[in-house]
Amino acid sequence: MNARQICQQVFEHSDQNLTVGRDGDCPICPEQLALTTIDSPYVVEMFDSGLTAEVYRIRFDNKDFTLKKKRQNSKVQNLDGQFSFLNEVQRRADFHALKIDGRTQPAFKGIVNTIYADYRLGIILSDWIEGASIDVLSADLLEQLFSTLIACERHGLFEWDLCAGNLLVDVQQQLKLFDFGYMYEFDPKRAFNSNGTSDPLFNFCERFETRFLSGWLLEKQYSQDENLAIFKEVKIAALNAVDKKLAWLQSDGGESHLIDYYRDIRQTFSDAISDCESLKKSYLLTMFRSHVLDIEDDLEGKSCTPLTLKRIAVVLDTLKYHYQLLKDQGALFYQNEGQSLEDLRLRYEQKLKLAETFQL
Repeated sequence: MNARQICQQVFEHSDQNLTVGRDGDCPICPEQLALTTIDSPYVVEMFDSGLTAEVYRIRFDNKDFTLKKKRQNSKVQNLDGQFSFLNEVQRRADFHALKIDGRTQPAFKGIVNTIYADYRLGIILSDWIEGASIDVLSADLLEQLFSTLIACERHGLFEWDLCAGNLLVDVQQQLKLFDFGYMYEFDPKRAFNSNGTSDPLFNFCERFETRFLSGWLLEKQYSQDENLAIFKEVKIAALNAVDKKLAWLQSDGGESHLIDYYRDIRQTFSDAISDCESLKKSYLLTMFRSHVLDIEDDLEGKSCTPLTLKRIAVVLDTLKYHYQLLKDQGALFYQNEGQSLEDLRLRYEQKLKLAETFQL
């Protein structure tokens, strides 16, 4: 257990509660909301795909709301999955304070408004977002996303789970983040992320590429040229966001190792979009890294899907045709570092069998 998990476990086993907002702003009393089922008369529709919560669209007096109810047992079978609902209520409290402060509110328009939350009742009530998942990844949406993430990081919040199901585009084409079960506190002036200084691999752009972009492109089945064009837009938008992050770190006392880290990232992104061949190589390395990381997330949480199987197939294919490039570029990291092609082939064939047994 890390320090955060220990604190959350202590809270879980205590008599303390955490609430956000005012219960008087709920359309019915919180205790009744906690008893909501698919058969409740005010339920418009239910979304049962969430791994840690049931989600309901509910309606009172022609006004719609989103109600999240904590599952009795999380479908993600690791500690972070077990504590994700508590973590979300903690982050909702953080955002509630930031969004009612006139000095910080404008930076968080991409974060859903929380009307009320009560951890012990297991409910989070929010504004209903009339929108849809991302279908077209435009430069404007990327700018909105990365600006919101950089604002979160300035206030010490690092988002790990930028998956497709956690991003919505409303009718005004405003991108909204609404799930914070895996957003953790960190020191933005000295740490790379909420793992401190031990895992520099993880940053806001990597999290988007790993949790959203790599899988989204697999499902879209675009041509290689289309994939590269979208990837270039991502790198351009991320480059602009890195410039903003660097400016803030330099003006607000960020430690030198962190400034150097983002200068290196800036150079990497700039090199990637410098010419066609560099873009192709960066794309291949980025997608391989993203698939490798997401496969491990799914296997650790025993929460695999058909997309997990597709990711493993891509990894096996990339190893088969580009092993030497991956090795030369340092793309074989963590448990894959120093492994032969045959060892890696056998490893990912075993992961494929395991992922088949963990299908949700």
